[in-house]
Amino acid sequence: MGLAAASANAHEYADRAKDAAKDVAGQAKGYVNERASAASANTNEYLGRAKDAVEGAADKAKGFVNERTSAASANLNEALDRDPSASAGQDLKNKAQAVGAAVSANTNEAIGEAKDAVKDAKDTVKGPFDQEKKAMGEEGAGVVAALVKNNWVDFKLEKVEPYNHNTNIYTFSFPDPNASAGGVTASALLVKSSDAQDCLDDKGKPVIRPYTPISPQNQKGTMDLMVKDGKMSQHIAHLKPGETLSFKGPIAKYAYKPNEFAHGFAIGGGSGITPMYQMITHSLELPEDKTKWTLMFANVTENDILLRERWDKLAKEHPDRFKVVYSLDKPSYFWRGEKGYITKDMIQRYLPKDNSKDVKFFVCGPAGQYAAVCGPKDGSKQGEIKGALGELQYDNDHVFKF
Repeated sequence: MGLAAASANAHEYADRAKDAAKDVAGQAKGYVNERASAASANTNEYLGRAKDAVEGAADKAKGFVNERTSAASANLNEALDRDPSASAGQDLKNKAQAVGAAVSANTNEAIGEAKDAVKDAKDTVKGPFDQEKKAMGEEGAGVVAALVKNNWVDFKLEKVEPYNHNTNIYTFSFPDPNASAGGVTASALLVKSSDAQDCLDDKGKPVIRPYTPISPQNQKGTMDLMVKDGKMSQHIAHLKPGETLSFKGPIAKYAYKPNEFAHGFAIGGGSGITPMYQMITHSLELPEDKTKWTLMFANVTENDILLRERWDKLAKEHPDRFKVVYSLDKPSYFWRGEKGYITKDMIQRYLPKDNSKDVKFFVCGPAGQYAAVCGPKDGSKQGEIKGALGELQYDNDHVFKF
């Protein structure tokens, strides 16, 4: 009778331990669902962290319970081995009760440790949500990013603002007005037609182009693209407000860090100016960032200078941190800026005199400019530094090609 009771107790507590493990797993699953609902499916990166952290907690909880149950069973077997002849009596009853109490204590300890593990997992995942939300000026958990890295999403065209003879600024709205584009500075995105049959190349495949938004990464509800003439821009130009365009991203290009270098030297041409605008404006808005910037921007004519009014405004607002230099291939008679292609001598004139080595160059423009300034990229790799910057003895640690 006592032996049967002891076995029953052991099985009962083992069942409780299994139930505890299921409860922990349920809490874990509920937490993931809670985060997914709060932050939306677009926060894939953080949901991935949540899933990993909670699965780890569930495994840890299961391990605790299995470990404690095994220990309790071993205790019971040890007690029975010590007195195999006993079949009844107070001695065996006491041993069974002691084993049962040990199983209960071990199970409660396992449940407690499992709950602590799940709590730690929640805190681990909650941190990044709160930190990013706080960085955007809001308290609470869950930053909603409109872009999805591995999926195409449609954004609605809200308005078109003509900029010059061959460039427009397009404003697209997100389905969630509280969402922002997401991604680090500097990031690009991919664009294609929402209709699979529109905007195809010569082989009948969808035309896909990369763009860098000129709106801040944390701008809520909308995103601005500056688009020059081209295959994709012709498609975008035919869109009417209310129609959509498909986007995928963000594609991280360069993870900018405040004060990583003393002086940033951006060299751009044509529409290659957009990643420079994203990065420089971001830097100038950071109160803790002391990085100084020089922008050297080459164009054909004065009318081709994109975002000129914004660059000039930034130079006026931040005279100690930002200087802009324009160079034109076909200047007018009254032009007082630089003339011609960007050369080694032109770059040398604007290098910081006090410390020309603590400089990071960023280059983005047409193929000819890459060849002359820094050498072309090697596929997706940065490639050897050639051209003007190579002649100035700068290497890959000092040059980044967008």
